[in-house]
Amino acid sequence: MACLALILLGTSAEARKKSPPSPPTATTGLVDNINGIAVDEQGITAHFTGLLIGQDGRVERRLAREDKRPDYLAWRYDAKGRTLIPSFIDSHARVIATGLRLMTLDLSATRSLTEAQAMIAAHARANPAKKWILGSGWDAARWGAAAPTSTQLDAAVADTPAWLESADGRAGWANSAALRLAGLKETGALTGAAKRQMERVVPAPSPKDRDIALDKVQRFFLERGVSMVADMGTTILDWQAYRRAGDREALRLRIIGYADGIEHMATIAGPAPSPWLYDDRLRLIGVHLPVENNADATRLGNQASRAAMDNFQIALTPEGEPALQKAATVTRELAESYPGDRRWRTEPIDAAFPSLAGIAAVAQREGTVGNALAEVTTRAAHTAFAEQSIGALSPGQWADFLLIDRDLDTAQPDSIAATRIIEHWIGGKQVWKTQDP
Repeated sequence: MACLALILLGTSAEARKKSPPSPPTATTGLVDNINGIAVDEQGITAHFTGLLIGQDGRVERRLAREDKRPDYLAWRYDAKGRTLIPSFIDSHARVIATGLRLMTLDLSATRSLTEAQAMIAAHARANPAKKWILGSGWDAARWGAAAPTSTQLDAAVADTPAWLESADGRAGWANSAALRLAGLKETGALTGAAKRQMERVVPAPSPKDRDIALDKVQRFFLERGVSMVADMGTTILDWQAYRRAGDREALRLRIIGYADGIEHMATIAGPAPSPWLYDDRLRLIGVHLPVENNADATRLGNQASRAAMDNFQIALTPEGEPALQKAATVTRELAESYPGDRRWRTEPIDAAFPSLAGIAAVAQREGTVGNALAEVTTRAAHTAFAEQSIGALSPGQWADFLLIDRDLDTAQPDSIAATRIIEHWIGGKQVWKTQDP
C-alpha cells in the first residue's frame, strides 16, 4: 500500500513537471479587421488593418495586413472591415455655454421671424413658472430680415424677461421686461457693451445646472466624433464643473481650457499652465482674449504680455477687420518679446465645427482627403500643444478614434458628407455607439 502511494506521488509530480506552462498574462487589446486611415500634419496618409492598444489606453502599434497578430491578447474587437479614423478636435468652442444652450430654447431651426415668435410663445406657455425665458440660435440673415427688435419679442412674451442669443453668439435679443431690468434703452439686438450689461442681470446657472450642461454637451460632442475641445473662455466656475466630473470619473471628453481673461487664468492655474489631469482629459493651457474693433491696443498688449510671461498660450478672437489689425500688431510684438515655440492663436469667432461634411467640402476643393482630415486631427492637436498625445494614432498616443460607415479614400465628396459615425472610442474604450441598426 505504501509502495502504491509512493508510485502515485511520483506519477503526480512527474505529471506536474510535464504540464504546459500557463500563458503570460495579456494586457494588450486589438481592434482588428479595419480599414485604418490616419494622417500626419503634412496630410500624408497612413493605412493599417489593426490597432494594438495597451492597458493604459494608448496605441502600442499599427498593424499592416501582413503583420502577425499577437498570440495572447487581453481582448480582440472585430470591426468587420469598417473604416477607422482618428477622432476630431474642435479648436474653438465654448463647452459649458454650448451645454447650457442644449438646456434652453433652441431657435436654430426657425426660418422666419414669425416662426421664431410662435416657438417662443409656445415655450413660454409651456413653462409658466420660469422666471426668465432663455434661448439661442436665431439668425436674422436666415430669416431674410433685419435684426429683431424688443417690440417683436414682446409680441411673443411680454410679462416674463426674455433673452435669446444669436446663432453666432455675437448678439442678443431682449424683450422690454429684460431691458428694464438691465437699465438699457436700446430696442434692437444687443452687441458689445450692451450685450455684456444684459448678461450681468441674466440669472447665472447654478453648479448643478453646469453639471447637467456638461453631461449634455459631452454627449453632443462625442456623438459628432469630437474627442477634444479647445474651450475658449474657461471661467473658474466652468473649471470647477470639469473638476467635479473628473473626480467622479465622468469626464469623457478631453478639454483644453483657455481662461476667460487674466483673472480667471491666475485663479485656475496660478503661475503656469496646469499639467494634464484625469488621464489627459483636462488642462488649462492659455488665455482667451476677445478683440473688439474699438479695443485699446495698449491694454490688450499688456494683458497678452502678462500671460506670456508665465508661458500661457494666447488666443485672440477679433470681431472685425480693425480688430484683426490690432490682433496682428499684438502678436508681432509678443513674438519679438517672447521667443520660442509659443503658437500664438488668432482665429475668427465663427470657427467651423469639425465634421465629415467639412472634410467633404475641403476634399472637393483640394481634391484630397488627407489635408482635410489633418485640419481636424493632427494640425488641430499641434495648435493646442497636444500633438504628442492625440491626433495621429501613432504609438504612444491615446487610442481616440471613430469607426465610420465608408472608406474616405474611395468615396466621392458628396458621399463623404453623408458618412455616418458608428462608434467612438476614447483611450481605447468605447464611449459612444449609434443606436441605429
